[in-house]
Amino acid sequence: MTRQLVVSIHDVMPETLGATETIVARLNAAGLGRVTLLVVPGRDWSTETLGRLEALLARGAVAAGHGWTHRADSIRGAYHRLHSALISRNAAEHLALDAAALRNLVTRCHAWFGQHGLGSPLLYVPPAWAMGALTPRDLDQLPFARYESLSGVYDVASGRFRRSPMVGFEADTAFRALACRLWNFANLKAAGTKRPIRLAIHPGDFSLRLADDLERLIDSGGEALDYGVFGEPGGGIDAADARADSQ
Repeated sequence: MTRQLVVSIHDVMPETLGATETIVARLNAAGLGRVTLLVVPGRDWSTETLGRLEALLARGAVAAGHGWTHRADSIRGAYHRLHSALISRNAAEHLALDAAALRNLVTRCHAWFGQHGLGSPLLYVPPAWAMGALTPRDLDQLPFARYESLSGVYDVASGRFRRSPMVGFEADTAFRALACRLWNFANLKAAGTKRPIRLAIHPGDFSLRLADDLERLIDSGGEALDYGVFGEPGGGIDAADARADSQ
């Protein structure tokens, strides 16, 4: 049975557009052209780079919100310090802000797309999947329709959190490579061929330690789906139970 893949490219910003365009072409060549671009609005977007982003969307990619600057200006508390050391470095900007500031950040992120003629994205993915102080109740009041965390996707309309295996390849040290490879093995096994698996690609992954693993997964092909698969009712857990997954 064909593997189902929900493919996203993270950290889409002016300085990564060249890599993003190359990755999209690579995915198209492998028959995985249905891809979601996680766009960081608060970077130095010019008329030229906005045009290139618009061209990618016109050719079938889908935009999603991905924080504001993708950079935490400070490390706030013990959990953020640990998260930074093990996972996110300075990328988890949600962890540096309180709930009120985060509600403003997510609202501003959503509005940016409409202000630049790029439509209204349905999906929001916090940098490093760290939602921080926002709870499912907060998310219900914010403008996106779906929110992704490390363990799955929360759909506002149905009030359901749907768990979904995920694989990633952002490994620039031996420790991260080992951790990612073990994580990917477990998640691919959990997904099998009957459950969609989220494939998260970062712009530099093809030059990092797990590049060969990523190439093999892409070359194995599959059926590319978009995040709408997580909007169907049922198959998840109640929103109240998703609180821990959104931290």
